[in-house]
Amino acid sequence: MNNIRKQSMIVSFVVFVGIGLLGLHAQGQDPSPEKGSFGVSTNPAYFALGGYSVRGIYHLPKRWSFGLNVEAGFELPDDFRDLFFNDNQAINVDWDYLVAAEARYRFSIESYDAGFYVNGSLGYEGWTVNETISDADTSFDNWFSSLGVGYTWYPFKKKNFNVGINYNIIFILNNTEDQQAGNTTFAINRVIPPSFIPSNILIGWRF
Repeated sequence: MNNIRKQSMIVSFVVFVGIGLLGLHAQGQDPSPEKGSFGVSTNPAYFALGGYSVRGIYHLPKRWSFGLNVEAGFELPDDFRDLFFNDNQAINVDWDYLVAAEARYRFSIESYDAGFYVNGSLGYEGWTVNETISDADTSFDNWFSSLGVGYTWYPFKKKNFNVGINYNIIFILNNTEDQQAGNTTFAINRVIPPSFIPSNILIGWRF
């Protein structure tokens, strides 16, 4: 599992960097506001934690954007484990994977996601929970949905490179009953509130 996780992280990073380098050779003019545009982004914190993060999003000309996110593959830090799980002293938690479809409604009149937006997602994710005292572990997965608000900033005149921040409330849709890892009973919380540490800090490129 660790080898698969490392390979996924490397492949995801290479793909993102490769697409970004190709974007440097894209035409200098912004896409017509009557046409859509495609973008990619990543959460660098996930890479710092040993995981991966690749997001692709398509901006329709008027207000709406739709995307696909593939990420995770790291051990949850203590603060985030506190948010997700009701027993945070006796267990360690690996966030194995996440795949989610996302929709955004943009408040800006631009044909891309500059400024504020609201978003919703539906996804599927997997976990491995380890009892620290015995090293016994168990795995499970669940569906989830989320609602959030975000802001995207394009710092340069040419509207390609961007930096974003996003806060979400997450609803776990199944497998929220008590489970066992060794002798420890745990459960994932049904509702995960936004944290003061942003769950999504994004760096992206729009083509």
